[in-house]
Amino acid sequence: MSFLEIVVDEKRYGERTVLKNLRLTLARGEIVSLVGPSGCGKSTLLSIVAGLDKGARATVRLEGASDGEGIGFVFQEPRLFPWLDVARNIAFGSGDAPPSAAAVDALLAEVGLAGYGAHLPRQLSGGQAQRVAIACALYTRPRVLLLDEPFSAVDALTRIKLQDLLARVARERGLSVLLVTHDIDEAVHLSDRIVLLDRQPGPPRAETPVALARPRARGDAEAARLKAAILAMFDLETA
Repeated sequence: MSFLEIVVDEKRYGERTVLKNLRLTLARGEIVSLVGPSGCGKSTLLSIVAGLDKGARATVRLEGASDGEGIGFVFQEPRLFPWLDVARNIAFGSGDAPPSAAAVDALLAEVGLAGYGAHLPRQLSGGQAQRVAIACALYTRPRVLLLDEPFSAVDALTRIKLQDLLARVARERGLSVLLVTHDIDEAVHLSDRIVLLDRQPGPPRAETPVALARPRARGDAEAARLKAAILAMFDLETA
């Protein structure tokens, strides 16, 4: 049995079919990147996996269960409540359970924001706000983390730091990660496997393993060769 198994028989928006006959599995602790042209259903697939899209003929099983438990989501924008401070934003996902100040403090330290609990979202930079969003997703101790282009709105240096943060958190927590990105460098640096979706709904157009040792060095010659091979295989634009 796969750790995470995703089967989408069909997802439609009106008359348009977005996803069809798609099956994807993730192993425990595996990082998989979804790439492909805009409109091919990458973000829709994440919404289905997260249980946010109930309008698809699909089945998602995590360790054999389909109750939707154990999955965290980091969106493209932080989606923080502006009237709540950082600590209360993080603990908001506790539901009926009493929030744990110790757990919040530990998460803030883990994402590099120790001492920021009393800050409001407007007092944060874009990179800091996305660190808080990652902490929010981790608060319920998920086994799978979904990320929808989470670093696309920050500058290049901040993006590198956030990528390294994600790689470290995933490794230390043993998380399985499903990441939507348009950045092939990002996909190569972070992933164990890269999956290409096509505009034509159906099974993934291609998959390729990323057999590079961790931790990965940026600018590594083998990574550059792999990127070139992926671009050629996927027939994607480099711009």
